[in-house]
Amino acid sequence: MKVLITTDLYKSQINGVVTSVLNLYTELKELGVDVRILTLSKTMKSYNEGDVYFISSFPVNIYPDIRASIAVKDRYLKELINWAPDIIHTQCEFSTLIFAKIIAKKVKCPIVHTYHTMYESCVGYIFKNERMGKKLISKVMKQLLKKCDHIIAPTKKVKKNLERYKIKNDISIIPTGIDLFRFETDFSKEEILELKSDINIPEDDFVILFLGRIAKEKNIDELIRYYNNLSSKRSNISFLIVGGGPYLEILSNKVNTLKNKKIFFTGMVDPSEVYKYYKLADVFVCASKSETQGLTFVEAAANSLPLVCEYDSCLDGLLINGKDGYFFNNGQDFEKSILKLADDENLRREFALNAKEISKKYSKEYFAKSVYDLYEEVISNYRYIPTVKRRVYKVKKATKRQFRKLKGIVNRYIK
Repeated sequence: MKVLITTDLYKSQINGVVTSVLNLYTELKELGVDVRILTLSKTMKSYNEGDVYFISSFPVNIYPDIRASIAVKDRYLKELINWAPDIIHTQCEFSTLIFAKIIAKKVKCPIVHTYHTMYESCVGYIFKNERMGKKLISKVMKQLLKKCDHIIAPTKKVKKNLERYKIKNDISIIPTGIDLFRFETDFSKEEILELKSDINIPEDDFVILFLGRIAKEKNIDELIRYYNNLSSKRSNISFLIVGGGPYLEILSNKVNTLKNKKIFFTGMVDPSEVYKYYKLADVFVCASKSETQGLTFVEAAANSLPLVCEYDSCLDGLLINGKDGYFFNNGQDFEKSILKLADDENLRREFALNAKEISKKYSKEYFAKSVYDLYEEVISNYRYIPTVKRRVYKVKKATKRQFRKLKGIVNRYIK
């Protein structure tokens, strides 16, 4: 089987999409699949490195690190058409999805798409009117995904969201898998104390951890507010925030105004070092409602960390309230949950063992095998239907008045 994976996001960025792509690529190769990746270059130059094809692109100033491409006649697309994949697995909804549709049409193969991002939580970055933005996203996604033969949703939450968009494609729920083995690395008590010292966390402090992309939609402000109230009652608890992102500087400045000496930021850390921060912590916390699945939840559980998270349906099956952690709905719940775990070592140990066990069903091996089985099903059921050519209409040149009207609409609704 020949599989082409397409993604706008790739290495150097650290997020769930990139993790999913890399794990899928690795495990499909282990299964004997011929896999290639099509992604966007960080420059206007296209190039190829082994199985990965980078297409020229330009920056888009809607959101940090986002790029786009219109290089639909790039020679590397022609090379992939000649390679003739049996199926294309798209991971992003924009530039590389367009390329995937071009290739699929030429070689007459199906497209499977994984829906990774809850765009509704990001409308504030683009639209002045949030309600209008969400309505537009619904219509745009329905149109973009119409030509995909099958959609993978990482959780029930994502599937329900797609159904709310009135998307009629077949949808399967397959949780994204992670490399559980990389968290088996030993990190001694002495090394933990050394890392605590480097960050300036007191040796005997109970440590709550948020690890992930530092973005506004992650709702870290709420965690800081709840923690700040908690720390006024209990002085031996520290809050460690690990990761980089567009909201890091703003968040750091807000913390400086609180004058709380026990909120620590590391900034971006090397992926190979991430496990150390999980090992250092005593509990993982999150208040984000923007996750499709939230791979950091799985990573935390794989590192035997109890979870204390604001309820979100993407956590169903991973966080079982009272077994491997607690859900909270307000500051009082948050404080109560943290203090329970801080004051009861036996309970914390029990939750840690349960979290580790629950995380095993999210292995990258199980994930890749499930996706491979879906590929076989989609390929066997695929029937190519030629696209009907539409009549081309000549469009008159727009007048200055029409341009002014369009500009007014854009300024009214787009930031």
